[in-house]
Amino acid sequence: MSNLGKRTIFVGPADGANHKPLNLEGVATEAAAPGSVMDYAAASAGFELMDDAATVFGKPLLVADKDQQRTKSVDDAWTVDENMVVIQPRSGEFLNVLCITGQALVRGTALTRSAATPGALVIAATDGTEEILCYADEIVTTAATQLVRVRVA
Repeated sequence: MSNLGKRTIFVGPADGANHKPLNLEGVATEAAAPGSVMDYAAASAGFELMDDAATVFGKPLLVADKDQQRTKSVDDAWTVDENMVVIQPRSGEFLNVLCITGQALVRGTALTRSAATPGALVIAATDGTEEILCYADEIVTTAATQLVRVRVA
């Protein structure tokens, strides 16, 4: 993942007005790479990989941050039962989030969650049938599941 120059998950807004994201802490109920789209785990006070269909509306966008307390990189996954940190970004903020393999993205491509690949984003239908979580902010064709800079919807 980091071979493309990605070293952070929260990229920020460029204006500096709201420069700190909302951080949430909880137990990782499954292994998760930084940049994964997360969900609240039903049976605990923790987080799991998001596996809901794109047609499920109203869930908050939660993204696994890297483990900054132990100076780990975006290549170091959270393991089961670790205390993990997730970011709940605000509209207009920029993050590096995992997108699945084979996505031909240009700036402004609508993205949503992928039920087939839990924890990752995929190109969204823009006809109102799928919840748009964010928009691609770079031009890339994903050769593997990789971090892509996005702007939160």
